[in-house]
Formats: sequence, structure tokens, C-alpha cells
Amino acid sequence: MRSTQKIRRLFAKSDVTVSSKIDDTIISDALTALNESEKTKSISAKPNIWIMIMKSKITKLAAAAVIIIAVLIGLNFIGGPDVANLAWAEVASRINDVYYVHFYEVTNRESSFPTIREGWYAHGKLRSRSCGGFSSYGAYQTFDDGQTWMVFDRHNNITCVRESYLSKYQDFFEAITSGILSFDFSQFSSKTPTLVGSDFLIYDFGPPEEADWIERVSVTVGRNSLMPIQIKTYYKVEKWYSTNNLLLFDYEEPEKPVEFFELPTETKPPHGIGQVVLGGDAVEIELHDTPGIKKAMVRLNTKFDGPAEDISIALRDRYKIMGGPIYFMEITFILDEGYRSITSKKCPLWLDQGTKAALGKDNWPDGKYRNIRYTPVLRATDKENVFMLELSCWLRTKDIF
Repeated sequence: MRSTQKIRRLFAKSDVTVSSKIDDTIISDALTALNESEKTKSISAKPNIWIMIMKSKITKLAAAAVIIIAVLIGLNFIGGPDVANLAWAEVASRINDVYYVHFYEVTNRESSFPTIREGWYAHGKLRSRSCGGFSSYGAYQTFDDGQTWMVFDRHNNITCVRESYLSKYQDFFEAITSGILSFDFSQFSSKTPTLVGSDFLIYDFGPPEEADWIERVSVTVGRNSLMPIQIKTYYKVEKWYSTNNLLLFDYEEPEKPVEFFELPTETKPPHGIGQVVLGGDAVEIELHDTPGIKKAMVRLNTKFDGPAEDISIALRDRYKIMGGPIYFMEITFILDEGYRSITSKKCPLWLDQGTKAALGKDNWPDGKYRNIRYTPVLRATDKENVFMLELSCWLRTKDIF
């Protein structure tokens, strides 16, 4: 606590002094109240400052002066918690107050490019854009309106549809971490900071029981706002997991208008188009304006329109949302150098929608790294079992992020 002399100097500099006699009374009451409040440390305990002041026989003006001076010297007279013992439950209670936020996410892997994501949340909707990384999405945008989560490639083709993360989880923060860190997990409620800084608190968590692939999670919150500033997830080092994931939150950017969260309505032209027949021979599709890739060999194999339980789990969620039929094709790419990619045997297609897909990495004849991200879109014609296949594709090497 500050000394009486320091409090007197602050009081003397203020514009609310009544008289030296009343000044002494006010300071004495304030110090007594502070001493009493120091004896209670729990978050739920109510402070005594206000009660002590109001019991004192001083004027209302003098009481107002105490309040002002309490602010001047940084006293939280309405009952600020002891931050060193601040339980995570108190932080979690602030989460629902967030109406909009701007954030950045970086996901890193030892053997691949990092994925960089920028996102916005407002009006109960979430939009983000991403590039890089190991995901077969490539560069893409996502939209979550609270009912469905949709992915669009850089040509604005739909490539994935799933259940809304905002509807699946309880709040925005839980949704963007895919439930990795649930802000109301009972085992975290009494957690206190592992580090208390001058303007931040850091909480460290072990993995939730259902997420044993996580090493630990670290959350940095503002000391005054108690809002998350940074969430860092450390994964156990295994070949299919990222080494870490970092989320940074920006509450300063102005809220985006509701129109910002509307789905794209116009697509860009594909790099190649070819006619395919269900069950027919493979066809060759020439590709243009896609450096490094010359053409694709495509064959439309089969069609599925049965119950969702009869298809793979990876396709089941989208099938339940979008329905059928699903068509399956095999595809092989041929590069400008003449190298052929491996063949994807069963790439799923919905009419008038794209599919996220990728081929190759370091499995080319010359051993160099090449990854083809592509979006096939199947269009019906006026002939049964005859379709037009549109292909948009991008070649990534280690020289191209």
C-alpha cells in the first residue's frame, strides 16, 4: 500500500480538497478501509472500502473526494480481484461479453509451411481467410453463419460444407479452437495464473481428457480486461500433428458490417474444361494460366446416392447437409516437364460444387517438392450421364509460399 504521505500529496494535487481537517479525516477513513479490505483475498469476497466510507461522519462531497482519490492512486474500490489468485472461472465469465473481434492464427509444422489465417467475428457470424500450410484447402476463405461452415477456394468455388462450429460450441473462442480449449471445463475453473505480469496474466493448462494429442495450452489475458490476448497450443510431436498453434486477438479493429459476412456469389473462370461420361474412358483436359501444370487425365467412375451410413465418415457430414448424388472420379496431372503425378483414385464430386483436393509432394521422379492444389466442379448437361468438368489448380513448390 502507498504511504500516508504519498496519499496526501496526491490528495493535495486534486481539485476536490475541502479543508485540511476534512482531508485528514478522509485519508484516515480510506486507509482504514483499505487495511480491512486487504484481509479478504477471495474473488467472491466483497470489499469494505465503500461501507467504511459511508459509515464515516463526513460530508457527501468528501466521500466523493475519496472515490476520486481511490481512482487516482489505482485502488479498485468496487472490488477488483487479487490477480495472483484469480481463478480461470472469472476469466471465462467475460467471454460471453465479446460481440466482435479480429484475430490472427499461425499454425506451424516442422516439415511444412506455416498456415496463416486472419478472421473476423461479428453479428454472430465468422469469416476467415487463410494461405500456406499443409492443408489441402490451399488458399481459401471460410464462412460460418451459425448453421453451416463453408470453404471457398481462391476462385470462389465451394470446396467443403460442414456443421457450423459456432452452433457446435458454446462461444466464439471455443469455436475457433475447435473445442481444444473449452472455457468452461470444470477441471479448469479454479486454475490460477502461472505468471502475473504488469499488464497480463498467463494460464497454463494440461490437455483435456478427450484431446490427448495436445501437450499443453497457454492462454495470455489482459490484467484489467481479463480478455484473451493470445492462445498458444503445443502439440505432441508426431508426424501428422502441428508443433504449435498461435492465436492472437485484436479488439481494436472496427466491427465489420453484416454484408462482409455474405457468401461469394461470383466465381472466376476455371483453368480447364472437359467433357466426361460416367463410366466412360479417361479424357484429357488442357490447362491454361496455371504455371507448371500442362494437363490432367480424368475419368468419371461411379455414382452414389444411397444412405449416408454407406459412405466414408470423411464424406458423411457434407452428404447429410447437401444430399446426393456423389460422383467419384480418378485424376492424374501432367507437368510442363512431362512428369506425371500419382493418381487420385476416388475423388468425390457434388454437382455444381467443388471439392478440396491435393496431389503430390516430394514423390515426383526427380525427388523435388511439388504440391498441386485443385478444385474440380462437375456440371450437368442435357444428356444423361454426360457432364462438363471444370478444373482450377495451383502448383506449389518450396520456392512458392
